[in-house]
Amino acid sequence: MGLDIRKINLIEIKHNNWLKQLDCIIDFIDSFYEFRYKNSYEINIENCLPTNANGSKDRDDLLRLLGALEIKLNEWQIEFNWVSPRHTKSVVKNIENLSKYNDSCLWKYDKDTDLTYQYGKGWFYNNEIRKISNHVRDAIIIANYER
Repeated sequence: MGLDIRKINLIEIKHNNWLKQLDCIIDFIDSFYEFRYKNSYEINIENCLPTNANGSKDRDDLLRLLGALEIKLNEWQIEFNWVSPRHTKSVVKNIENLSKYNDSCLWKYDKDTDLTYQYGKGWFYNNEIRKISNHVRDAIIIANYER
């Protein structure tokens, strides 16, 4: 049995400008410089486009951000996967639907048992008392994505 050295790092970027977001992401990835060259390294990115009132501008900015990030990752020779939003939605739907039939159970995500769901209470991570957001939940599912 191999050693699983998977580590999930979540960062929140609060810039409206996609170039500043790109700088934050590149700085974050660059902070693992030593790790990158000594270990296998892979990044999973959900390719989901926004559908809100500002959808057109947000979509254009997201496409610019993802395109620039893809160029940088290729330059650094870092493997990455585009993860379909269908993957996260199917995981969430399966767990939430199963929990309806046994609402006293705590359901664990099989690829990361620290991610749990309890019917009527919500999603939790690492046995914390407060619920996690849907964005954090999706990020954890994406981090555990395997082709």
